[in-house]
Parts: sequence; C-alpha cells; structure tokens
Amino acid sequence: MGAVASVSLLPLLTCPDRCTGTCGKLCYAAKLSNLRPVVCTAYAINTALAIHRPELYWQGIVDAVRKVKWFRFHVSGDIINMEYLKQMIHIANTNQHCEILCFTKRYEIINDYLEHGGSLPSNLHLLMSGWDQLIPTNPFHLPETNVILKGKEPQPNWTLCGGNCFNCACHDTGCWTAQPGEIIAFHQH
Repeated sequence: MGAVASVSLLPLLTCPDRCTGTCGKLCYAAKLSNLRPVVCTAYAINTALAIHRPELYWQGIVDAVRKVKWFRFHVSGDIINMEYLKQMIHIANTNQHCEILCFTKRYEIINDYLEHGGSLPSNLHLLMSGWDQLIPTNPFHLPETNVILKGKEPQPNWTLCGGNCFNCACHDTGCWTAQPGEIIAFHQH
C-alpha cells in the first residue's frame, strides 16, 4: 500500500457469504489478522464502530480523507450495506481532491445502486473483485480484479498489478485508472 491511507474491517465477517469457500480459506487479510493480534483488534474496533457508532466511524474517515490525496477502503473487509456505499459516495463527492479506491465482492449492492439511477463520482474507483472462479456480476462493466492462484497463469487480457498502491497512485496507473471492463490481476499472497 505504501503511503496510501486506508480503513479496514474484519475479514470474512463483513464479506459476502460466497467468501466462505476458497476465497475465505486463502484470504490474506484473515491470515494477517490471525498472525497479528493488534491488526485484528484494529479491524474489530473499526467494524464495531461502523455497525454500532457509524457517526464516529464516518467522521474518522472524513477527517483522514480531508488530509490526503489517496485513500483506500478495505484492505480487509467489504462494503456492509447500501447506506455504507452511499456514505462512501458522499465522502468522494465532497472531497474531490482525494482519489478513493475500493475493491468489493458486494456486487449486488453496487448493481442495485446503479440500476436505480445512482452514479459514481469520478474520484471513487470501485473495482468488482473476483477470486479465481468467482466471477463478478458486473452488468455496468466496472473495472474488475482477480487473483492469480499459486501455480496458475494470468489470462492474456489481464493487466498485472504493480504490487504497490502508492506507486500506481503517484503514476496514475493500475487500479486508480482502470477502465470499464479492464481486469487487474494480483498474484496470490
């Protein structure tokens, strides 16, 4: 991630049910949470605030976003519900100086929002996140991500991740500038 500010939630708990298969078993965020209790505690506090004290959670994010040029939602975890997505959109709309990145497997929330006439701010980069055979439901052709599992090769039409969100942000490449239909691929880690 480099110098990109971020907020994360508990892995698996905030992810869609479909993440309990291969994705959940190989989840790097779940492994990190298990290896580093301080990380797990931070994710748990953020999750508790997001669910039980959303005004504090969102104020903390607003305070962070006001001070930075790049921000990423969810190195761990995912969009909780429609209201959560709308708060992300509001923050992006009111902080045009900041590029905001989010990978999500909450396809139904994004698609429902867009199907009902919602629009995404140009500084909110939402990427539909796939995982091997889990292919995003993506009728609006948002950019996508996928993982290259160990021992497998990327598809020819995939763009390989450069490995550092900050470097890509500084150079206006990768996920920060992914185009409709583009697939950014990450090596399993």
